[in-house]
Amino acid sequence: MQPNDYYRPDDRELLRAAMRELAQRFRPAVLFSGMVARDSLQLSDFIGTTTASLRNVSVFPGTGLGGWVVSQRQPCLVTDYIGSDRITHEYDAAVKNERIRSLTAVPVLVRGEPRSVLYVGSRENVPLGERAMENAMAAATAIASELRIRDEVDRRVSVMKHVQAEPALAYDLNWLEEVRQAHAELRSLASIVTDVELAQQLDGIGARLAPSPASGKEPHVRLAPRELDVLAQIALGCSYAETADRLSLRPVTVKSYLQNAMAKLSVHNRLEAVSAARRLGLLP
Repeated sequence: MQPNDYYRPDDRELLRAAMRELAQRFRPAVLFSGMVARDSLQLSDFIGTTTASLRNVSVFPGTGLGGWVVSQRQPCLVTDYIGSDRITHEYDAAVKNERIRSLTAVPVLVRGEPRSVLYVGSRENVPLGERAMENAMAAATAIASELRIRDEVDRRVSVMKHVQAEPALAYDLNWLEEVRQAHAELRSLASIVTDVELAQQLDGIGARLAPSPASGKEPHVRLAPRELDVLAQIALGCSYAETADRLSLRPVTVKSYLQNAMAKLSVHNRLEAVSAARRLGLLP
């Protein structure tokens, strides 16, 4: 695997997609968001704003609504931003310029740590209700799930780069197990990640982890992607239930894919299937 084989998609695109969906549900509304970087939240993306007053604002922990959300790691809704005594008011001028009256902010938490914040605001006399916060929370949960997947991909790719830099480890059985684990997990992640381009990258990286067939020729057996996904998990000793959980499938579906793979490989049990797949270079 070469360093340029994988690149992480822009995480801000997840925020933008969520904002576009929320904008359809709450019209008219002011939406904005930002990523948490080091010691502050950087506001960077906007829908429905009419001025530049919020652009590139740095929100520090404990200050304003966003800073409160970052510090407390929980969502917050203020029906009267300027008059609220729940938050501090360092950013009142920017909020006034946008004529925002009520505002909710929701953190995107990954393993308990804030990674970004989604805001939904209203200029209307009727303040935002709990529904706005609940919708923003659902969007934040979906973003957090995707970020966890991307983080795990980064970790696995980092391991592979380290292994590539230490070719002497090729004779270490522990190294081989690490490669097999990485291969299975990358295939699992590729099957559930929502970004199509990222999924294709992961498939490509996984394919590079599988060795060339012993004969040096192209394998005559072609397994469907899902059959190979299942076989990669079975090779690690996973049960039908464990494999189903990793691949977001039902156990009966896992069994069906495995049976199809066994038929194509002309074997009679899962151990023979794994062995045959490895001989053909389909699994590491």
